[in-house]
Amino acid sequence: MGALVSILLSVGAPILAGILKAKGGKGGAIAGEVLKTVAGKLGTDATPEAIEEAYRSDPEIFTQTVRTIETDYAEIARAGAEAHIAYIELMKGDRDSADLLTRIWRPMNGFLFPVGCLIIVATVCVMLLSKIPVDASVLPLIGIVVPVMSAWAGVVGYYVGQRTKEKTTGST
Repeated sequence: MGALVSILLSVGAPILAGILKAKGGKGGAIAGEVLKTVAGKLGTDATPEAIEEAYRSDPEIFTQTVRTIETDYAEIARAGAEAHIAYIELMKGDRDSADLLTRIWRPMNGFLFPVGCLIIVATVCVMLLSKIPVDASVLPLIGIVVPVMSAWAGVVGYYVGQRTKEKTTGST
């Protein structure tokens, strides 16, 4: 694939070349999609060798085709960046809100929910793994904390879902 990356760089397609350098994970999956897209536009197999052969056969058509794809990917990247910036602006709006709940719900839940989960896990571990007997008065506490944490997870999930819906529809 190194030769294909060099070809893409030589014809002025650095975004596509950068994507194809990725190995494994999401980067590798995107690289596979880039190969399919380039091959589809060129009418070749979706292999680096076939795409390289298309370049050798007609460098001018190859260059035009790849630059068109590069422009499309650049527009997608730009749209993604704009969406990310809009999300950051939304977070700033939440942070600077006059409403106390809107201002503190993320940091509060981000801190307290894991602490509550850690308390549950630590208590269960002490009960199961230690030779220190656990006072029977702790058991009702666990019976209260677990349902409260479950309800809390549901409320946080619902609130996050509603905020996501607001973000996608453009309301604040």
